Amino acid sequence: MKFIIKNILFLFNMVFVLGLALAYLSPYTDPNIFWFVGFFGLTFKLWVIANLGLVFFWLILGRRLWIYNALILVAGYSFILRDVQFNATSEEEGVFNLMFFNTRVLQVYNEGNTSVQVNQFLKDNDLDVAVFVEWLNKKGKVDESAYPYQQFVRLESGRNIYDYGLMLASKHKILHWERVDYGHKSDNMTAWFDLEVNDEVIRLIATHLQSNSLGAGDYHKFLNIEFDEQYTDHAKNTAVRIRRSMKRRAIQTQKISEIVENSPYPVIIMGDFNDTPQSYAYQQLRNGRKDAFIEKGSGVGTTYLEPFPLLRIDFILFDDFFQCKSYTSSTEIRSDHKMISASFDFP
Repeated sequence: MKFIIKNILFLFNMVFVLGLALAYLSPYTDPNIFWFVGFFGLTFKLWVIANLGLVFFWLILGRRLWIYNALILVAGYSFILRDVQFNATSEEEGVFNLMFFNTRVLQVYNEGNTSVQVNQFLKDNDLDVAVFVEWLNKKGKVDESAYPYQQFVRLESGRNIYDYGLMLASKHKILHWERVDYGHKSDNMTAWFDLEVNDEVIRLIATHLQSNSLGAGDYHKFLNIEFDEQYTDHAKNTAVRIRRSMKRRAIQTQKISEIVENSPYPVIIMGDFNDTPQSYAYQQLRNGRKDAFIEKGSGVGTTYLEPFPLLRIDFILFDDFFQCKSYTSSTEIRSDHKMISASFDFP
C-alpha cells in the first residue's frame, strides 16, 4: 500500500512539473504546428504558483518530492523574470517619451467616456507619442494643438459605426505610415509609422493582435456552473476560441516580423499582444529586441486587469539603437488594461 501511495504522489507531482516544462517550451512552439503547447504558456503563472506551493507542501510533509518542483522553477528563472522584475525605480527621462493604451472603447459602453481623462493624462505627462487601440474616433479626440501630427487607422468593417480603430498622436512629424495586411479577416489591426524625431527617423509599430474573444463573464462562468455537460461544452468552446486566436496571432506576428526585418530604421514595437511573455507571438516579436519592462520595470508586470489582475499582455519592445531610461504603468484612466509608458535616449 505504501508503494502505491508513493507512486500516486509522484505522478500527481509530475503533472505540475511537466505542465511548467511545457510552458517553458511555449515561446518556441508555433501554434499552427502544436497548438496545445500554447495553453501552457497562457497559464504560465498558475503553473509557477502551483509548483512553488508544492515545494512548501512537500517540505512540510518531509518528502523529497519538493526537489523536482524546485529544480523546474530554477530551470525557468529567466522566464519568471519576464513577469516579475526587481529593477530600482527610475524617474530619469530620456529624450523620447511614449505610451500605449488599450482604451476599452473609451468606456463608452460602460457608463462613460474617458477621452477627457486621456487628454489630461497626455497634458500632465508631456509625452512625445501616444498610441491608443480600441479607440472610437467619433467619441474621442486628442488635442491637436498639443499633438499636431495624428493618424487614425480605421477598422475595415461595415459595422464600424463609431469609427473603431487605432489612433497615433505625435509631437513629431509622421513621414509615412501603412496598415499591415494580416491576410485574413480580423477585428484587430497593426500599423507602422516612420517618425522624424530629433534628426533621426524611427519606425514605430503599433499592434493589437488577435483577441481571444473572451470576456470576464466567460471566466466567471467556469465558477458559476456545475461540472456537467454545460460546463464541458463551455470549456470546449473556450478552448476552440483560444486555439483559433493563437494560430492567428502566429500568422500576424509573421507579417509584422517581415516589416521589422525590412525596416531601414530602428524599430520600436508596442501594443496589446493578447498573449503572455511565454507565448510564441511575444517571442517572435521580441527576437533581437529588448523589453522595456524587463529593462526598467519593477514588481509584477500585470497589464490586463480582468477578471483578475494576472496577465501581462501589453508590451514595449525596442532595438538596441535605443537606451531605455524608464518604464511605468498606470491605472489612472479606467479600462481593463493598464497604460504603459517608456522613455528612451538615442545614441
